[in-house]
Amino acid sequence: MESKNIAIIAIVAIVIIIAGLYASGMLTGDSNTSGNKTITILAGAGTIKAMNELKDNFEKDNPGVTVNIRYGGSSELFGILETQKDADLFIPGDIKYVNEGMNKGYIINDTVKNVTKHVPIIAVQEGNPKNITGLADLGNSDVKVVLGDPQGPAIGSTSAKILNKTNLTDNVTPNVVTYTTTVNQLLTYLVTGQADATIIWADMTTWSEGQGKITTVEIPENQNIIKTIPIAVTVYTQDQDLAMKFEDYATSTEGLEIWKKWGFEPVNQS
Repeated sequence: MESKNIAIIAIVAIVIIIAGLYASGMLTGDSNTSGNKTITILAGAGTIKAMNELKDNFEKDNPGVTVNIRYGGSSELFGILETQKDADLFIPGDIKYVNEGMNKGYIINDTVKNVTKHVPIIAVQEGNPKNITGLADLGNSDVKVVLGDPQGPAIGSTSAKILNKTNLTDNVTPNVVTYTTTVNQLLTYLVTGQADATIIWADMTTWSEGQGKITTVEIPENQNIIKTIPIAVTVYTQDQDLAMKFEDYATSTEGLEIWKKWGFEPVNQS
């Protein structure tokens, strides 16, 4: 009886050891001895195409790592950072949100890097049926305009500043059919015919959603307000080394080529 009990105990011990080896990855071919890791990124909705590709490549190059990205308007994302306090990286559509985060102690200051320029343009329906040639034409009586919410996405506050800068706010406002919470929605309103014109980021012209469906009109430099997309590690990160590794990849030569592929103009990383 005693030998039988010893045998049972030995078998149980072996099962426990094997289970532990599987959990550690030693019997599954997983060389990630530190186990699976996850980082969470708050990113402006306008970066979705580039960020999805960066995420896929980073996960492929780092087995066992999962990159969770939450997209939204920059103001919304800042609110999430402020209330939930659990993101590893912050990539809004305008550096002002990172600056505010630094002022409030949400950002590790020496991790902040500028990534790309964010250039506003006018987008109209394909063929430009309303013959819109500039910002002033957004105030024409027969033009339906959709804009980002000034309190929402970075493009919303930027558009408001552009119209204010050019003294066109009073002319254009009566034509605004709605204000959206993300920049992506602006493109949807335009391509579905719910609006004649909008102001979006130039990089969005690379999106398949707008191909053959929109025409763009540049905003003169003296009227425009060009923004910068930054990347920064937050003070709430649970794995600063991994967060900084993603940041380094996103701003590396390979990473910047991905930004360029999706219509962004990278800033000098030196």
